[in-house]
Formats: sequence, C-alpha cells, structure tokens
Amino acid sequence: MRRIVWRAIRLGALVSLVAGTLALFTDGWGPLVLDGWLLGIAAVLLLALFRVTRLLTPRADSPLEQAIERMRPRDPPVPELAIERDVELSRGNDLHFHVRLRPVLREIAAHKLRSQYGVELDREPARARELVPARTWQVIDPDRPPPEDRLGPGPPVRTLSAVVDELERL
Repeated sequence: MRRIVWRAIRLGALVSLVAGTLALFTDGWGPLVLDGWLLGIAAVLLLALFRVTRLLTPRADSPLEQAIERMRPRDPPVPELAIERDVELSRGNDLHFHVRLRPVLREIAAHKLRSQYGVELDREPARARELVPARTWQVIDPDRPPPEDRLGPGPPVRTLSAVVDELERL
C-alpha cells in the first residue's frame, strides 16, 4: 500500500510541477491551468483510491468468470484418443470422413488382410472384396470416389461401430 501512496504523491507532484510551469510562463491562461491541475490531481487520487480498494477487497470471481470456469473441461484430452475428434467431425461432414477417418479404416483393413490372409488391399481388390463384408467394403473400397455433397452428413456412429466390429472379426 505504501507503494501506491508514493506513486500517487510522485504523480501529484509531477502534475503540480507541470501546472506551475504553465501558470508561470503563460499569460491569461490561469483559470484553464487551474482546471487542468484540478483534473490531474483528481485523476491521480481516483487512481490511487481504485488501486487501494482493489488491494484491500477480497478477490471474488465474477459470474462471467465462474461460468467460463464451469465450461472448461476438467480433464485434458488423452492424446491416445485423438481419433475421437475425427469420429465426431466425420459424423457431421462426409468429406471429413472420406479424408481423415476412411484412410485409418483402410489402413486397419489392409493390415488385417495382409496379416490374416496374405492379401494386399490395393493390389488384389477382387480377392479383398470376397473377404471383407459388404458394409465395410463400401468404406474401404480403393475405387470409392469422394462424396458429391462435401458438406453433407457423414455416417452415423452405429454404422462406424459396425464397420469397426467387422474389421475386428476379419
């Protein structure tokens, strides 16, 4: 608190010095200089009063700060589950599904086909099609074109869950 008082005294002295200098070296501006000095001293006093009040008042969060704190997630997202974000975004946007999630599912299918059956997904699509269920093949088909409606909704979670289950059973 002493620091606040000393700062106010120094600022008040500076304002007084400027006002005194102006009063000495200007003619006919006395009332205007006095008004400026009074405004300057009032501003310094209000600033000091504000700082002291802020220092002495216990810190209480505003309703806005409390609402923001309630909206913050409690636990940071786990990096291993980063695919959750892609699943969520794929539900709302078919292009996101095609560009981000589908390659992951294709990679899983290619690995399963290679390790279980010795079939390369991209080199032997006819053989791979025989081994993969129809719903899953629609997703991992190498010749699948990008969606026509890029902003259209992606597949629902049930469909994605069924595709993952079918990939696990491969």
